[in-house]
Amino acid sequence: MSAAAAIRAVVCGDVQGVGFRDATVQRARELAVMGWVRNGEDGTVQVHAEGPEQAAVEELLVFLREGPPGARVADVEMERVRAEGHEQFAVRGVSAGAFVVQEHRASTHHFDLRLEVDGVMRSWAVPRGPSLDPAVKRLAVEVADHDAEHNAFEGALGEGRVIVWDRGTYEQGGRVPWPEALSRGHAVFVLHGEKLHGGFALQRTRRGDKPQWLLIKRRDDHARPGSDVIAEQPRSVLSNRALDEV
Repeated sequence: MSAAAAIRAVVCGDVQGVGFRDATVQRARELAVMGWVRNGEDGTVQVHAEGPEQAAVEELLVFLREGPPGARVADVEMERVRAEGHEQFAVRGVSAGAFVVQEHRASTHHFDLRLEVDGVMRSWAVPRGPSLDPAVKRLAVEVADHDAEHNAFEGALGEGRVIVWDRGTYEQGGRVPWPEALSRGHAVFVLHGEKLHGGFALQRTRRGDKPQWLLIKRRDDHARPGSDVIAEQPRSVLSNRALDEV
């Protein structure tokens, strides 16, 4: 979907704890508007809405100014923004679990991306590491699941060494619920790390014993075209050591 209109809105008033997010999702889906809604830490409700029809986005804005039954909207602050390419309208701010990126040098040098799914860490080896540049597509080879206890490991591992390059929480996204999205081969998610932020996608390109995927940064406020976050921030988020210092 190519969005012709996109807005970012902050709804002020008595708007949390009254079903505002769920009602916004329902109205957005009725209007075929994509984006997200989340509760702000300051008591507001924050909304990003985009779609090919300006009228549909404006109609959602009308809904935000009125609010669902039980809400008392005092004000709606709105600005026009660029579209982010969302595939659905969903609630954000609800963690799906932990994520970690470990830098690992063994027989080869690579980064391990791990996402917590159903109690285990689904894992991909990313030879060149993640990127914040949406134009960069990184190869990600699916490997065996890991236990969460390994998430904080740093030090010698066999003949190699490991550091925790980044960690945090993530939110699941996309049209299809997880883990079905991974089974189908296209999974969208949002990272809240110390280095990595915003939307990403994993797209499977080859099946087999070690399925191959592409890890792609989505175009959003956290995208940094032309950047190289691996070179810019090489140190561990736990010990502040570079891999060669372990």
